[in-house]
Amino acid sequence: MAVIEAIATTYLEADTASVEFSGIPATYEHLQVRMTVKDNRAHYVDPMDFSINGDTNVANYTIHVMYAYDSTVGDYGAASNSQIAYLTSSGSSSYEVSATAYASLVIDILDYANTNKNTVTTWTSNAFSEFRTQLYRGSMLWADTSAVTSLTFEPRNAPNFVRGSEFTLYGLNSS
Repeated sequence: MAVIEAIATTYLEADTASVEFSGIPATYEHLQVRMTVKDNRAHYVDPMDFSINGDTNVANYTIHVMYAYDSTVGDYGAASNSQIAYLTSSGSSSYEVSATAYASLVIDILDYANTNKNTVTTWTSNAFSEFRTQLYRGSMLWADTSAVTSLTFEPRNAPNFVRGSEFTLYGLNSS
């Protein structure tokens, strides 16, 4: 039977430029981050950057993404890119976004403490407004064999995540 345990939760009481989980113990098989998040750029969706152990060198990250919105489906891949998922932005007059429209995102960080291989993550996210709903499924390879001890999230095009965004880190074990 699988066991999932909440390690830490960050609920934003004020707009914040980044969220970090640090001092992650190596006592689980996998990690999972669940979040509901929005940024404060006047647009309808934005990418989010994700770094492991403070490594902001995008050359160490490779991503693959499948997406769908309206009647459009597609995919892309990129080396040297730490962008994951998409989050809902606060919107503007041209892109109406409800005050309650937060993107949801689940990230799995697999075998994160194994120092014999690179770290792989997978994620599923949605971002939506009255304009459209977008769905994403992706993966990222971190080209480093260090154990994961910290995770940092930052909006790529906006200065801040907005108040009400919530991030929870879980540890998963098979028994």
